[in-house]
Amino acid sequence: MSARPKTVLFIVTSFWAYGELAIATEFAGRMAGSGFRPLFLIPPTHRQQAAAAGLDHQVMIPGAGKINRIQLHDIQHVHRPALVVLADFMNFDFCDRHYGLHRGDLSVFDCPIGTFDDFSWGRPGAWLDTYGFKAKYEADITLDGLAFRLRPCPLNNPLDRAAETGIHPYPLLGNVKDIAVTERDAVRRELGLTGNRPVVLVTGATWQRMHAAYPRVTAFVNACHTMLERLLSKLLGHADVLAVGPQLVFHDQAPAGFHPLGPVEPERFGRLLQAVDLHISNNIVSVSLHRLALRGIPSVVLMNSLRKDSGRLGWEVPRPALSAFAQSVVDGVDYLYPCRMFPVGWYHFLRSLLAGNPFSDLVVPVETFDEEAAPTAIVPLLRPGPERDRLAGARETYLEALRKLPDVDSILHEVAA
Repeated sequence: MSARPKTVLFIVTSFWAYGELAIATEFAGRMAGSGFRPLFLIPPTHRQQAAAAGLDHQVMIPGAGKINRIQLHDIQHVHRPALVVLADFMNFDFCDRHYGLHRGDLSVFDCPIGTFDDFSWGRPGAWLDTYGFKAKYEADITLDGLAFRLRPCPLNNPLDRAAETGIHPYPLLGNVKDIAVTERDAVRRELGLTGNRPVVLVTGATWQRMHAAYPRVTAFVNACHTMLERLLSKLLGHADVLAVGPQLVFHDQAPAGFHPLGPVEPERFGRLLQAVDLHISNNIVSVSLHRLALRGIPSVVLMNSLRKDSGRLGWEVPRPALSAFAQSVVDGVDYLYPCRMFPVGWYHFLRSLLAGNPFSDLVVPVETFDEEAAPTAIVPLLRPGPERDRLAGARETYLEALRKLPDVDSILHEVAA
């Protein structure tokens, strides 16, 4: 008679974004046959995604700290977890306002407690910049008391094999095979795509619109969307464009070739990828960006190195010449800030993580306000050629680095030993 699998409890507290759930789900999906089984404790907003993934889960109740603490005690009593994993330790440390839980409440568990460490927290020289300012809460974030860190690659650097005890880099994704194209023609027909023009996919997320409380940030966001619309207008001369997520551009009238799909369920999203020739994201930490790039879809990431405050312009990189259109957009706002994770920022926070990281070679960075350089970098990627060949080589180099990392099974047994 085989032993009953040991429980690993994943606690997900971020209710406005799905990246943390996606990372934990990817990890849990590779636990079969390891002697461990996943159990998720999630916000109610994630119930549908957890059920669709077939995850055993319980749901926290917003504003009901006492009940949520009882849930923790009940999980310990019934399941006796062998490990507890915080999907995001930063979010957990601020979840008391939503779920009434504190780090001390985890003392109910008699097992190692750790976290996913998506960005190699504590890197020398890294500081958390949000909306252009140093985050006031950075000093309150700590990994003290956590026994282990699971570092998914990407965005962590698979070549950075940390010597510290308890740090475990591993491949973020289990499936990095080429996107299948067996039904490409059928998917194109379903999407209403005619002819044989290349297809560009633009993705965004609902959480990226949670900035309404900051008027200056809203002006920055609108300026970036104006530049995105300008870029897509030029790309429509070469390709059709699919937009997944909240519609950010062409609000008055969608031009020919632009297909706003709105939010798309994961199963349908996976299917429509068969028609996609190029992906554009404005978030370097996006799991969707990582997934598509690692599975062979040429990917572009929009970023911003331009800052403006009190009428003064400055660049974090050698200054490109602004077109007349871009200059007019810049002149129309009072405040711009460097950004790699739109619209939060994290330009400086992610700098050292990306330096020397082979994933940086796997995506093409494009400056949002450099109107002339953006299409020059993107259009050659729409069809086979040397630019695509370079990305394919970078992908193989990255995948080779991932193959040298430990798998989920070995990590679980080491951490739980």
